[in-house]
Amino acid sequence: MGKRLTSKLTVLIIILLSIAVLHLPSLFEPYWYGDEGIYLTLGMAVRKGLVLYRDIHDNKPPLLYWTAALAGSQFWLKFILMVWHLATIAVFYRLAKLWSGKDNWIPVIAAGLLAALTMLPEGNIANGEIFMILPVIGGMLILTQISKLKTQNSEHQEFNYLLTGFLFSIGFLFKVPAVFDFAAAAIFYVFFLSKNIREAISRIFNKNIWLMVIGFFGPIILSLIYYATRGGFEPYLRSALLQNVGYLSSWKTGDNPAVGPFVVSGLTFRAIVLLIGTISLWMARLKFKLSLKTSFASLWFLYALFGALLSARPYPHYLIQPAVPAALLLVILFIDKTKIAKVVVGAQIITAIAAYLFVGFWNYSIWSYYRNFFSWATGNKTQTEYFAFFGEQVNRAYKIAEYVRRTTSPEDRIFIWGDDPYIYPLSERLPSGRYTVAYHVVDFNAYDETVAAVKFKMPKIIIWLDYGRQFSQLSAIISSDYVRAEDIGGAAIYRLVRQ
Repeated sequence: MGKRLTSKLTVLIIILLSIAVLHLPSLFEPYWYGDEGIYLTLGMAVRKGLVLYRDIHDNKPPLLYWTAALAGSQFWLKFILMVWHLATIAVFYRLAKLWSGKDNWIPVIAAGLLAALTMLPEGNIANGEIFMILPVIGGMLILTQISKLKTQNSEHQEFNYLLTGFLFSIGFLFKVPAVFDFAAAAIFYVFFLSKNIREAISRIFNKNIWLMVIGFFGPIILSLIYYATRGGFEPYLRSALLQNVGYLSSWKTGDNPAVGPFVVSGLTFRAIVLLIGTISLWMARLKFKLSLKTSFASLWFLYALFGALLSARPYPHYLIQPAVPAALLLVILFIDKTKIAKVVVGAQIITAIAAYLFVGFWNYSIWSYYRNFFSWATGNKTQTEYFAFFGEQVNRAYKIAEYVRRTTSPEDRIFIWGDDPYIYPLSERLPSGRYTVAYHVVDFNAYDETVAAVKFKMPKIIIWLDYGRQFSQLSAIISSDYVRAEDIGGAAIYRLVRQ
């Protein structure tokens, strides 16, 4: 038995080392990914004393920006991501081990599956999903420990329920869809741990579920209070929470406002499917004795998949959220031999495939990414060629940032009319207004606010990236107070002439 344990730990260590190796190229990436550029810009703003949402804008909860502020640069943000990912797999292994209930290879297999599933969809990019799943897994781990999946232990139980909700809340404060993982946990505790409807109703009024709810909403309420004291309550509530409602339904909406964006985007249909799926799973649990383990993984997967499909946007990193319970679901095929389990898991797989094809998630060439790094690392590519792999605009961004650093002071503001926000952290200069990218100004019709900020701050440099977006008010300011000083790769650089 000792040898078997040693071999399992050896394989787990190999899995973790493999993840670290696969992350290594990301430590040497140029600044190129738009969302990471926004995170690092907002992180820089936090370090310089600006208040998120009030003074600088993005539409996600604050923990991702605070993480970027702690990192201070892309290298350290990627390093934190690598360590975070390793911790995620280790905690998930612990969950799978507790969940399997036996001394077997299931936890190692599940950990290996999760490692593969989370690396494939943009696992090297510091998106909210990859940070969100660690506290979510932690919450599920504690719930497993205090549920009937494991022998009940009354000692410190109240604290554990609070801690469960708290961990899900931390996930939410990284990315809003974590609320659906919490919903799965709460529904599992209330309904799937109950033997009948009467017991389920009694659990609704049990203090434990309310301790979970308090643990979940407590940090969110505290964050609202914090921003209220900093004068940022309304923009925080609107940007990080309420504004996401419009965002969720904006991808596939049509031109008929009478129909309604939620109907057109399919969100209503997906919500109905979620409800039917939840009821079906509960009936399978009560009537057909679906095992607690299969119920747990299936319910979690259903809600995580719904979270990933909220906006029906085809970004691969959204799939990181359902990848966690998917790793558990896949091993169920080998450990739960009952017919009902096969039917349930099969239905989940069919649903996932249908959703994947319907949304049309994008695919990226993983092999070419690593081949590009290897060519550069072995001296077969110059740095310019290496950077160019990530987009023609990348080398231009570095030249622009070098020019900005050379011709301005650290306290000077700049403004970029375009969608290359990583120029801000590259040049170590803040934008003149709240918005870091042109598409935010366009999406939120913030032209007047942006013009007012430019007039008030009078940035030393305005960079106009020709992406086909017109901004007549900004053009008028440039004509009046700026002179064209440089052209870098198609980008027009304007310097302030009127102090």
